[in-house]
Amino acid sequence: MKARPCGAVLWLILPLLSLLTVLAVGAARSLAVEQRATRNLAEQRALWLAAMQALQAAERRVLALNAYFDGELANGRGKPWQGDGRAPGWFMPDCLSAGGGLGDGLCATAPALWRRSAVVQGRRWPLLHPCGASRSLAAENGRVAGVCVPPRPRAGQPWSAPRYLVELLNPAFRPADGASGRLYRISLRVWGDNEGRALTLQSWFWAGVGARAQQGGRLNWRQAEEEE
Repeated sequence: MKARPCGAVLWLILPLLSLLTVLAVGAARSLAVEQRATRNLAEQRALWLAAMQALQAAERRVLALNAYFDGELANGRGKPWQGDGRAPGWFMPDCLSAGGGLGDGLCATAPALWRRSAVVQGRRWPLLHPCGASRSLAAENGRVAGVCVPPRPRAGQPWSAPRYLVELLNPAFRPADGASGRLYRISLRVWGDNEGRALTLQSWFWAGVGARAQQGGRLNWRQAEEEE
């Protein structure tokens, strides 16, 4: 006769234990989701900080390039600003000069340039890629003559050094003060710890000519959306 109350209590406890188990599992999943969201937010902020710092570095590189162009023009060694299949120029449709060198990453203006690709060393690569026709802000061990090995993911390290492209939008640009200058557009990409985690920014940047060739500034910037 005593077994009946014990059995009744057991049938009451089992649903309660099941409910507690469901609640515990739900709480653990919710905590995991919150931790993942917090980690993603921190990684996104770090990527934004890296992108803004890299964009400033790329703009300094463009100022140096602008001064180089000015010096070449002053010494009578200037090339046409825009080149094509018949004649080379500083800025080429495929962002590559004959034989590589200065022309790499200097691009004739094209819509959505940051999404385009070019044949480099016999293979087609995205322009903004470690093996593409873009410029790097740091030395890259994987890129050698004749072959390029894409980087491998490294925990806690960027997948690749930042890469950037430069377009000359207007060689006779006049900023607000009316002085002569040139207007460039810089497209830059930074990566997180893998190829899929990337951020692309664009800057509209003016630089002076002559005595002001090493002076300039950012006029505007934006994030370049891949799905535009």
